Amino acid sequence: MVSAVPIAGRGQMIQRWRIGELLSRIVPLSTHDVEEILQEQTGTHRKFGEIALAWGLCQPEHVWNAWCRQLAQGVERVDLAQVGVDAQAAAMLPAEVARELQVLPVRRAEEVIVIATAADEITQLAVDLTKRLALKVMFVRVEAKQLREMIENYYPPLQMAG
Repeated sequence: MVSAVPIAGRGQMIQRWRIGELLSRIVPLSTHDVEEILQEQTGTHRKFGEIALAWGLCQPEHVWNAWCRQLAQGVERVDLAQVGVDAQAAAMLPAEVARELQVLPVRRAEEVIVIATAADEITQLAVDLTKRLALKVMFVRVEAKQLREMIENYYPPLQMAG
């Protein structure tokens, strides 16, 4: 099922595949499974993927792959405290590059890497990071303050031995 969602700050609507539809293309979710998850969502306000994981219907990598496919339809704003950062993804980018470009890899799925940024213009970032990482780059937007804090958390300054 496709839903219309607003483009952040523009007042326009874009068509976007729902995570359940995308996840159903990755793992064999029945129509009944999807209906049950949607019903559970209504009562608990938990995310579709979170419920599917809890019920053993998929694995974390399936949810991340579906999310990456959803991100291919447009950049969305996220809260890194909710989404979380995969330390292995963060380790794919050197600290000095993350600090210089003000970006943070948050997830890798197959040949795609999801990068958090506060930048409005991502075209040049995409070119630079695609060359550096040799992966397809997708972006999520985050608040600048949260991004700075997360970069410091995942790339702490080196302590000089004294």
